[in-house]
Amino acid sequence: MSVTETVSDQQLEQIGKIMKDKLGKDLKQFKKPLLNRRISARMRSVGVRDGSEYAQLLATNENEPTFLFKSFSINVTEFYRDSFVWGCISSKTLPEIAKKSTPVKVWSAGCASGEEPYGLAIMLSEAFGNKVKFNVIATDISAEAISRAKKGQYTSMNIKNLAPNLVSKYLTNTDKNTYVVNDSIKSLVAFEQGDILSYPVDKLDLITCRNVLIYYDKPAQELVFKKFHKSLLSDGYMVIGQDETMMGVEASKLFMTLFARERIYKSSGLGVKPQ
Repeated sequence: MSVTETVSDQQLEQIGKIMKDKLGKDLKQFKKPLLNRRISARMRSVGVRDGSEYAQLLATNENEPTFLFKSFSINVTEFYRDSFVWGCISSKTLPEIAKKSTPVKVWSAGCASGEEPYGLAIMLSEAFGNKVKFNVIATDISAEAISRAKKGQYTSMNIKNLAPNLVSKYLTNTDKNTYVVNDSIKSLVAFEQGDILSYPVDKLDLITCRNVLIYYDKPAQELVFKKFHKSLLSDGYMVIGQDETMMGVEASKLFMTLFARERIYKSSGLGVKPQ
C-alpha cells in the first residue's frame, strides 16, 4: 500500500482541520509529499493503516497531534554544511556587516540541533573578535530539537567540516567521539522554540534559513520571504539552502542576488519596514 493510497486528499484535509483545532497549526504551508510521508510514518508507528482511522486517533489522543507536528521538523545537520557557502559568508558578507557601529543581530531560522547557530557564533567570533558585539537568535518548531541544541553535544561526524584549530578552541572533547560546545560560544546563542512565520524578530543584519524552505509550498515560501524582508534591516542579508530558490516567487523583488551559487541575498530596501 503506497503513501498516496494510504492518505487521500479528503483524509489529509480532515487531519489538517484537527491539527488546526488542536494545536493551531496550519499544515497547508507544507508540501503534500512531506505531509504524506510524515503522516504515513506516524500511522505505521501507532499501528494504523487507514487515514480516517488516524484522523480519529488525532481527535481523541491528546498527545498524537504534538507527535505528528514534531515529525515535520527536519533535524539532520552538521557544522558548515556546504562549506563553500560559509566561506563566502565569512570572506564577503561578514566584512560588510562588521562596518556597522551597532551590535550585530543574526537569526538562524529552523536551527534543528544547533550546529548552524553555533557555527555562526564561532564564525562571528573569529571575524569580529572583541571589536563588534553580536548575538545569534536560533529558533525551531521542535521543542525536542531546541533541547538538544542547548546541550551543544555533537559527534565527530557533526563537526567534520570544522577546522581542527576551531574544534580545539571552541569545543571540548569529552570522550572518544563526543564534543561539547564551550560555554563561551553557548552564551552567544539564544535558543527558542518558534515557528518561522510567527516568531517575533526584527532589525536583523543576517538571516540564515537553509534546507527548511524546500518543505514548504510556494504560497508559504512567499510568506516566509516577506517575513524575512520585514525582519531585516534595509541592508540586511539572507542565506537559503542549496536546493532552494527564489525563482517564481513574487517576493524575490524584495531582494538582490549577491552570490547566486551560494544563495546569498541582500534586502533591496523596498516595501514597508518595521518601525
